[in-house]
Amino acid sequence: MNNNVKLYPIYQVAVHFIVWMPVFFLYFSELVSLKQVVFLEAIYYISVVILEVPSGYFSDAIGRRATLIISAMALFLACGFYLIGNSFWVLAIAQICFACWMAFQSGTNTVFYYESLKDAKLQSEYGDREAAVNKYVMLGSGLAALIGGIVGTYNLAWPYAITLIAALTAIVITFLFKEPSRTANEQAKTIFNQLKQTIGYLKTAPFGWLFSYMTIIYVIAHIPYEFYQPYLQLLENQTLTSGMEAPLISGFIYALAMFIGAWAAGKSMAITRRFGFVNVLVFSLLFMLAIVGLLGIYLHPILISIILFRSVPRALIKAPLHALITPKIGAGQRATFYSIISLIGRLSFFACLFLLSWFIPKNQLTDWPTISKLFIICLGIGVILCVPLLALLKRNSTKLKL
Repeated sequence: MNNNVKLYPIYQVAVHFIVWMPVFFLYFSELVSLKQVVFLEAIYYISVVILEVPSGYFSDAIGRRATLIISAMALFLACGFYLIGNSFWVLAIAQICFACWMAFQSGTNTVFYYESLKDAKLQSEYGDREAAVNKYVMLGSGLAALIGGIVGTYNLAWPYAITLIAALTAIVITFLFKEPSRTANEQAKTIFNQLKQTIGYLKTAPFGWLFSYMTIIYVIAHIPYEFYQPYLQLLENQTLTSGMEAPLISGFIYALAMFIGAWAAGKSMAITRRFGFVNVLVFSLLFMLAIVGLLGIYLHPILISIILFRSVPRALIKAPLHALITPKIGAGQRATFYSIISLIGRLSFFACLFLLSWFIPKNQLTDWPTISKLFIICLGIGVILCVPLLALLKRNSTKLKL
C-alpha cells in the first residue's frame, strides 16, 4: 500500500496538469458568443451536480481505484472533444466529460490518500502530507499555465493537446494503484442509506456550519476564476499591457497565482496552528470578497496584483478542512460526504451563472460595463450570504479546532 502513498502525489500533479486553464474562456470566445460561453460553463457545473452523488456512492460502494480510473479517462475524452471543438454542441459534450473528470475525482482522491496512509500506519501525518500534495499540485498547475499561455499565443487549441498527454499519464498511474483496505462494516450500503447518514453528519456541529462555509467560499472563489480572462483581455489596450496578448498575460498571471497559492498550501497547516483555524477561515472568506469587489470597481493593470492572490484563500483552508473532517467521517460514507458538499457548491455556482446569464444581452461582446456589472452582482450575493454565516460562527467556534 506504500506504493499508493508514493504514486499519489505524481498522479495528482498529472491529473491536474490542465494546460488550457488560462485560455479556455478565450478559446470558447473564438468559437461561440459570450452568452454561449456562460451557458457552456453552466453546462459543466450542472453536469458535475448530476454526477456528484452517483460518483461518490460509486466510490464508497465499488472502490476508490475504479473511480479514479474513470475520472482520468473522462479527462482524456474531454481533451479530444475540445480539440474537435467545431460547434457549441461538441464543446458541450467536452464540458460534460470534463465534469465527469471532476465529479469522479472530487472527494475520492482525498479519501483514497487518507485510507492509503492509514494502511501504511501514517494517518497521523495526513494533514501535513495533504498540504504538501496541494503544494505540488499548485506548482504543477502553475507550470501548466505558463505552458498554456505561451503556446496559446500561437494556437489556442494546443494547450488541449498537451493536457491530453497529461491525462494519459494519469490513466497509467491509476492502473498502478491498489485499492485501500476496508472492513465489511466500512462498506457502503444503499445510496439512500448513504444520503441519510451524510445528512445526519451535516446536522451535527460543526459539520453544518462547515458545509455552509465551504459552499459559500466555493461560489465566491470561482467568480474571479471565471471572469479574470475577459478582464485581462480588456487590459490588452491599456498602457502598461500594450502589445501583450491575452493568452500570454493570462498564462503568466495564472502561473504566478498558482505559485503563490502553492506557498500558501505548503504553509497552511503551520499557519493554522499559529493563528487558529477560525481566524484562517474568516480571513480567507473576507479576502475573497475583497478580490471580487476590487475587480468589479476598477479596470486597471495594477489590479493584476490582486488576481495573483486569488488562489491563496482556498489554498490556506483546504488541508486543514480535510484534516478536521476526513477522520471523523465513517469510511463507508467519506466519498459520498465530500460529493454532497461538492454537489451543493457547484449547484450554487450553476445557479449563480444562470442568474448572471440573464444580465447579458444576446450576442453581447465582452466589454467593461458588462464584466464590471457581473463582478458587482456577485459581490452583492457574497455579502448577503456571508453576514448570517459569520453571525453563527461564535456558536461553532469551540468545535473548529484541529
